[in-house]
Amino acid sequence: MIRAAFTAACAAAVASCAHASPKSPDDGPTIASVAELGALMKNEINPAFSRLTFLLLHGDSVEEDAEALDAELGRSASRLRGAIAKLRAWTHVPAKTAQGREVFFTFAESVDQMTEKLVVKVSRGERGAAEAQLEQIADTCNNCHHFFRLKIEDSVVPAKSARIDPAKTAFVFTQQGSRE
Repeated sequence: MIRAAFTAACAAAVASCAHASPKSPDDGPTIASVAELGALMKNEINPAFSRLTFLLLHGDSVEEDAEALDAELGRSASRLRGAIAKLRAWTHVPAKTAQGREVFFTFAESVDQMTEKLVVKVSRGERGAAEAQLEQIADTCNNCHHFFRLKIEDSVVPAKSARIDPAKTAFVFTQQGSRE
């Protein structure tokens, strides 16, 4: 009886090993998760950033009412802050390694802190300082984008041996920030 129970337990253990284990963070992102991040950038972060940039640089020429402009600047800065907060809490980081994930979250935390400062500067009416802060945010975003790039072949039709399986394509982190 004990032997039969032991055999059944061993069989169950072996059967459970046959199932694929869940992906660990080091396995890298899926195409779907990269698309989700792209959608966040395209639909929330970029529009909020662009609107805020336009209002800071050209708001006086399109809005005569200073109070209305200040209110719209405040709303736009808050929208950007909210979108960046989503980035900071992102769960499907476009990195294959723990080091890459750490870099992603370092950039996300940095840009989140800068955006918080931006909201304060906008609320105080410090437009020049807000413009400078927005430029610093843009530089940080650009630096992050240089670290995380899709592996892309130079040729339109790569050699058979060099073809990339789209299901396995993921962002690759490199120390120097160049594409790998």
